[in-house]
Amino acid sequence: MARERGLYRRKDSPYWWIDVVLPDGRRVCKSTRLRGRDEAEEFLVRLKAEAYESNRTGVPAHRTWQDAVVRYLAETSDKRSGQMDRHHLQALDPYLRGKQLSDINMDVLWSFIRDRRERDGVANSTINRALEIVRRILNLAHQDWNWLHRVPRVRMLKEPKRRIRFLTREEADRLNEALPEHLRPVVQFALATGCRMSEILHLEWSRVDFGRRVAWLDPGTTKNGEGRGIPLNKDAVLALRSTQGIHARWCFTYQGEPMGAVGSAWERSLRRAGVEDFRFHDLRHSWASWHVMSGTSLQELMELGGWKSYEMVLRYAHLAPEHLSEAARRIERAWEIVETNPTISLR
Repeated sequence: MARERGLYRRKDSPYWWIDVVLPDGRRVCKSTRLRGRDEAEEFLVRLKAEAYESNRTGVPAHRTWQDAVVRYLAETSDKRSGQMDRHHLQALDPYLRGKQLSDINMDVLWSFIRDRRERDGVANSTINRALEIVRRILNLAHQDWNWLHRVPRVRMLKEPKRRIRFLTREEADRLNEALPEHLRPVVQFALATGCRMSEILHLEWSRVDFGRRVAWLDPGTTKNGEGRGIPLNKDAVLALRSTQGIHARWCFTYQGEPMGAVGSAWERSLRRAGVEDFRFHDLRHSWASWHVMSGTSLQELMELGGWKSYEMVLRYAHLAPEHLSEAARRIERAWEIVETNPTISLR
């Protein structure tokens, strides 16, 4: 074997290079991608320390990003958002392919962030979904797979506050009039129950009990994968009754077949109704907003909507400040005002 060269420069490169045999027996010949000698020496010291720790503990220090992606996809093959995960992983691949897991950090990810922003015009929220996958994989590599000694920090980008767009009652009436016959009960059911599009379009008659006025969403058909019961108010019952008998299995259909999505008919209906900046999922926001403004507590809303986190319903809290009225009254000193001006009435 040729003698190792340690830290050295090459005529065809502006960076310092290393050629060393590490404490775990691996010989590494590669660029440090660092221009300063001090920084390159620190890199080499850190590389040797990690290899020593790997040799001592038995934790491999040379697992690559590809290794981790292959295992992650195998372990999450039944994940509902698997297709979106693969989309983000494909976007990350040119930037992380060949990288050791221990080398991945915000500096390495910066090129991906910059290109997605400047070249692709992608919003921070979309970039964050990819960064969340990176963070998830690194956490798994550390906690479950024993591939990493420590988890590199992956910082999320700043995002604007979540958008909440809900219909006024007048907008809802206009939209209802503009909808085609097959979509009207779908939208009415959404506004009555807060169910998501996929939950509504996959609802079967066998999961509806008119006597108890409840419908069931089976495990695997909801966003969080858990089943839940849906109480049916009069509006929801009327929406279902309007489609009863059309199909033996599915509650909502178009031309005798179950619907996969609401399609372009939804967009045309919005234009006819003059409703702007509105998505189908905003029907769920409308349902939640109407509930809160009508006095439904956030805890009740959380259970009705199937949210697992209380934080998810806090976005609607500003619509009903009345629940803080009692707290506001705790420091009232109205007696002083009345005492100095007896003509004032608090009734």
